Amino acid sequence: MRTEELRSLALFDGLSNDQLRELAAVGEELHFDVGTELFVEGRPADFWWVLLEGRVDLLRHVGREENRLGSMDEPGRWAGGFRAWDEHGVYLATGRGSLPGRAFRVPAQALRERCDTWFRFGAHLIEGLIRTARNFETVTRQGEALVALGNLAAGLAHEINNPAAAATRAVDALEDACEALTSSVTGLVTSSISAEQITALDKLRREAEPAGAAESAIVVADREDALSDWLSDNGVKQGWDVAPTLAGAGL
Repeated sequence: MRTEELRSLALFDGLSNDQLRELAAVGEELHFDVGTELFVEGRPADFWWVLLEGRVDLLRHVGREENRLGSMDEPGRWAGGFRAWDEHGVYLATGRGSLPGRAFRVPAQALRERCDTWFRFGAHLIEGLIRTARNFETVTRQGEALVALGNLAAGLAHEINNPAAAATRAVDALEDACEALTSSVTGLVTSSISAEQITALDKLRREAEPAGAAESAIVVADREDALSDWLSDNGVKQGWDVAPTLAGAGL
């Protein structure tokens, strides 16, 4: 790597010629094309990358979508190298070439050694900053995971709630029907009805066929009138109240 090109970058204004030569000696120049991935989100940030020429898009996955956070589009823009100050440091985005170019790459360990030698106090400040950024990143990712989990739980609850609500309504209806049946049996028993009469009523119930939905209102009304007349002829008081129920039951 030519030190003259590094000297032209404002990033290295504070370094002496000797320091610049030392940094160039531990790094290397790499060429990249459109679509080349220089570094990948979530992988260990083992290298410090400085753009010399071209453009690198910074991409990040959120769920299944890939979002562009920004670009390294000017010489001197840099990314990565976090493992120089944090042993758990990872790349926060994927760097992918969007224009052909060149980059200067320095191993994170070599960068840390240079920083410790040249400006120890600055290295401590950077280390604290990187660790804070990693903590924020961890909290952010946990928040994203919780949001995704909450959406999944809400969707699952919705899917479960529909059949569960239908089952609840069916149980309530069955409970009402059982209560009505019990009340009817109790009424029959208290009316001193005989066993033979109960058997006859049960036989009549079994023979009944409820009217279909396609049956017209006129047919049902005619059957109600016929039942009402028959009940009256057979001594049943207020047969017009009973007739609609019997007609609906298919009698």
